[in-house]
Amino acid sequence: MSDFSKRIASETPSFTNSQKNVADYISGHLNKVAFYTLDELSRKIGVSTTTIIRFSRVLGYDGFSEMQKAIQEDIYANSAPKARLSERLPDTAQPPDNELLSDCFQNDIENIRQTLAAQKGDDLDAAVDSIIRARSVYILGMRSSFSPAYYMASRLGEIRKNVHLIQSVGMIYPEEIVNAGEDDVCIAYLFPRYSKVSSSIISWMKNAGSKVILITSLNYQAVSGYGDIILPCAISSLSYKNSFAAPLCLTNYLITAMARQNHKEAQSILEKTESILSQGFYLGL
Repeated sequence: MSDFSKRIASETPSFTNSQKNVADYISGHLNKVAFYTLDELSRKIGVSTTTIIRFSRVLGYDGFSEMQKAIQEDIYANSAPKARLSERLPDTAQPPDNELLSDCFQNDIENIRQTLAAQKGDDLDAAVDSIIRARSVYILGMRSSFSPAYYMASRLGEIRKNVHLIQSVGMIYPEEIVNAGEDDVCIAYLFPRYSKVSSSIISWMKNAGSKVILITSLNYQAVSGYGDIILPCAISSLSYKNSFAAPLCLTNYLITAMARQNHKEAQSILEKTESILSQGFYLGL
């Protein structure tokens, strides 16, 4: 149990009815409360800001800001791979292999279902249209998010020109994005725990006038300011790392929609790509 949760549990008997309402809401929405302003939280719960401040002081904090910082620290600690490994894969008797296999598949199926339900048609259309119209498309993802970013870059590069994967090898990302401007698009994969390098690159590109398509988690309040178009994905996992099954499904959709709407260019570039690969790249089987 986190320090914040322990404080809630120990002080519950002394709560007034309104403080119990505050405790119930915060406990059930920690990921959102971590980034709400005091006024936003007050409106969500339906109590005064004074009630929330008093509640935080009952828990031993100086005020709302200190309580919120404690919540953020707990979320960060619990999202670390080591903590997630201990919580989700405890060192106890293992379930039958077929049960674990089924649970993993069902988890990803549910992620895909939630991601599909979270999409807005206008945002998807705007994303595809932006990719088609862009002079250049920059694709960004750091650490584990590099895998879906690489997949997007490899597929998108087969059907349109000027696709650039930001690899940041040797920390040369300034040189990789220096030419980005108003006519360009950045497709950024940004998931908890959010990369500071990614956020810095996105901020620079937005300031340069580039449009940012942000593929991120369902609870994206903390990073909503980074994206012009936000495409949320469910990434829950039974393991210690995020599952990228749903982001990959969404990536496949964007690539397919792009190829369908930009068919002539896609066909031309694919033909050129295949002519290069035909020079002894495949075994010919």
